[in-house]
Amino acid sequence: MENYPRLQTLKEEKRDPIRTLWRNVLLTAVIDLLKKKEVQFKFKLKKRSHEELWFYEEDFDLVCEYSQYSPTAVRKKVMKAIKKMEKKYDDKRREKDMSSMSWKWVYKNSGIGGEQETNNKSMPTM
Repeated sequence: MENYPRLQTLKEEKRDPIRTLWRNVLLTAVIDLLKKKEVQFKFKLKKRSHEELWFYEEDFDLVCEYSQYSPTAVRKKVMKAIKKMEKKYDDKRREKDMSSMSWKWVYKNSGIGGEQETNNKSMPTM
């Protein structure tokens, strides 16, 4: 297999419009995948998207070859971004999970009898 640069264009390289086109195709595919994965993590969907399946097909390897990137390096970076996104949504879910904060089940107001403060002035308090 050919040696590819590590997802960076070297400054001394001559600009190639065909390679730039294929890099934009690859970039669009990565952005679409990350958007779909974010929706999946946000709503806890388990189904794989078409964009995700494309990353394991020969077409993906061909686009990477045309854009002069290593398919394994692109997959590795994309999967790293997906894992980071998944961790972010898992952390948000844990923060909302009340079972992990059992000691916070008491009211914030620590007044006598555990009364709650109300901002409603129309009803007299006893």
